[in-house]
Amino acid sequence: MDKLRTITCPIQNEIELFQVSFRQALHGHNSRFQGLLDYVAGSNGKQIRPIILLLSAQLCGKINQKTIDYAVILELLHTATLIHDDVVDGAMERRGQSSVNAMFDNRIAVLLGDYILSLAIINGINTQNQQVLGIMGKLAQNLSEGELSQLIFSRKLSVDEKSYFDVIHKKTAALISSCTELGAISVNASPEDVDFLRQIGENMGLCFQIKDDIFDYFDKGNIGKPTGNDIREGKITLPLLHALNSAPEDISKSMLSLIKKQDFNPEVVSRLIDFAKEYGGIEYAESCMLSLKRKIIAILDKFPESETKTALICLIDYIIEREK
Repeated sequence: MDKLRTITCPIQNEIELFQVSFRQALHGHNSRFQGLLDYVAGSNGKQIRPIILLLSAQLCGKINQKTIDYAVILELLHTATLIHDDVVDGAMERRGQSSVNAMFDNRIAVLLGDYILSLAIINGINTQNQQVLGIMGKLAQNLSEGELSQLIFSRKLSVDEKSYFDVIHKKTAALISSCTELGAISVNASPEDVDFLRQIGENMGLCFQIKDDIFDYFDKGNIGKPTGNDIREGKITLPLLHALNSAPEDISKSMLSLIKKQDFNPEVVSRLIDFAKEYGGIEYAESCMLSLKRKIIAILDKFPESETKTALICLIDYIIEREK
C-alpha cells in the first residue's frame, strides 16, 4: 500500500462522500459550458487539501456533513485559483493533463475560474455561518495578495528571506491553514484546538510550498512542471535566495546581474540552478522543512495518540518526501 493510501485509511469513506459532493457542486449547470466543468471535475489530482481538512476534523471530533461541505467549498475556491494561476503563468499542464487555458483559451479559463469561484461563494453563503464566510473571504484576499506580491518582488528582484516567507504564507500556507481550521470548526472543536490546527496547517503549507520550490531545481520527471520554470518567470525562491545571500559577494553580484537582464535562456537557467545547488540552497530549504515539521509534531503532541494523529504525521512526511 502506498503512503497516501495509508494516510487516507482513517477517512476513506468520508473521502468518497467528499468526491460525490464535489462532483455534484460542478454538475447541473448551463449545458453550454457543463463540458468545461466536467473537464475540471475530471482532473482532481490527489486532493491533498480535502484530505487535510477531513483528518483535522477527525483529530478533534466526528466528521459530519458540515465537514464535507467545508471541504467542497475550499476545493472549489482552490480550483478557481489554480485555473487563474495557469493563465497568469502561461502553464500548459496541470496534474498531468492540459490546463484549461491550453485546452480551450485564456478567455474561457478566466471566466470559468470566475464561475467556479462564484460556486464557492454560493456554497459558503449556504452554510449560514459568518465564521466560515470570514475565513473564506480572508483566504481569497491572501491568495490574491500572495500572487501579486510575488510578481512585484520578482520585478524588484527582492532577495530577502522575510519577503519570500511573507509570499508563501499568503499563497500557500493560508489555504492549508484554512483547511485545518475549518476542519476543526466543523466538529465544534474548542477555540484552543482550532488555533492549534490553524498553526499545524500554516506550517504544513509552508513545507508544501518549499518542497514545490525545490522541484524547480531538478529534472522534470513526474513533477508536472518544467525545471527552471520559476527562474524563467523571475521568481527568486528559497534555494536561489539562500545561495545569493551565502555566496561570496562578487559571485552573488554576478548571479544577480544575470537575473536582472531577464534573459532566461536555457544556459542562464542552468547556471542559476547550478549556483543554487553549489551554495547549499537545496540543503537549506530541506532544513527549513524539517524545522517546520518539528513545530508540527510539537503541536500534535498535545493531542492523544490515535490513527488519525499518526496519519497526519505520515502526511507531513509525504509532503516533504513526495516526488511531484
